Amino acid sequence: YFAGHSLGEYTALVCSGALDFKDAIYLLNERGKAMQAAVPVGKGSMIAVLGTEINDIQNLIMTSKNNNGICEIANDNADGQIILSGSKERIEAFQLELKDKKIKSIPLKVSAPFHCSLMKPAAENMKTKINNIEFKKPEFDIINNVIAKPVRDPQLIKKLLVEQIFSTVKWRESIVYMSKNNVKNYIEIGPGKVLTGMVKRTLKDVNCFSINEITDMKNLKNELQR
Repeated sequence: YFAGHSLGEYTALVCSGALDFKDAIYLLNERGKAMQAAVPVGKGSMIAVLGTEINDIQNLIMTSKNNNGICEIANDNADGQIILSGSKERIEAFQLELKDKKIKSIPLKVSAPFHCSLMKPAAENMKTKINNIEFKKPEFDIINNVIAKPVRDPQLIKKLLVEQIFSTVKWRESIVYMSKNNVKNYIEIGPGKVLTGMVKRTLKDVNCFSINEITDMKNLKNELQR
């Protein structure tokens, strides 16, 4: 399986042969501008909530005393790591409620409130641009961020890329799906070890590898040949 987190889903699509590299660069540039323009600077906010399950967080949002504005789950990253996104006032008020319940949360330094309904204008902006690009059937199953299941139909890939802009990134569910389908080796390609860290938080008895330089590729080959 191939999978990418948010912007990384485009990387996964390129690597699987579904999307041309130049088209991906164009779409991501346009996507970045559209998402930045969707909400005025300073009007949105995001926080990481730690040590609490997603259903508990969702219930707290639904029963929150302050419901003026937007507060939604942007990323379900791993067990005990959930990102919330929305309007600045609502997120800050909800953070106070979390503090009262002894639930830890950390403000994120972001330029806009990504993956929440405030991003719907950006999705509308990107709809035609995504639909005008040729997508092919991927050579490997892509685990989609929005539905956390494999998607190989090019038209459905396009539709879900539009929805991804304002929807929850279901990374934990994606990892769990792969695990249930007997995936034991998880290889992260790119700077850092953030995604393998999320895998380790969620799954037990799996192998995680991070590739940041050429020597990492050689080491991975040796590990997999054991």
